[in-house]
Amino acid sequence: MKKMRLPLAVLALTVSAWMLGAGAVLAQESRELRVKVNYTGAGTVDSTHGIHLYLFDTPDISAGSMPIGMSSAWENGAVVVFSGVYSQTVYLAGAYGDYDPSMGPPPSGTPVALYRPGEPVPTPIAMDQPTVEIEFTFDDSFRMP
Repeated sequence: MKKMRLPLAVLALTVSAWMLGAGAVLAQESRELRVKVNYTGAGTVDSTHGIHLYLFDTPDISAGSMPIGMSSAWENGAVVVFSGVYSQTVYLAGAYGDYDPSMGPPPSGTPVALYRPGEPVPTPIAMDQPTVEIEFTFDDSFRMP
């Protein structure tokens, strides 16, 4: 009977540790990122030409990267809200144009930019508050290859 107690105790400790870890993940609070956007390049932001924002959990952003969030604004100065952000650090990219952002990356020639008010590029956004607010202004000086 003693031989059975040790494996059962190990199993109980393993399950308890796993449940504590799962509880920590479940207890992690989501954050909200509020982005005030402005496009200053050629073209008007309107109901057919939007500012499209892509949220990433990695600084390695390329045409093949998968965003963790995506949203659009249809006027300059609008605030785009990303709710349910669980990553501790996020990165932001933006594009301007009349394309459907849900169909994939911006087309070649589209004005695009990374959020980069500081170093490194792209600048990490620390999600260290329940609500984080930033401003993101870009122009058409860089275009999607």
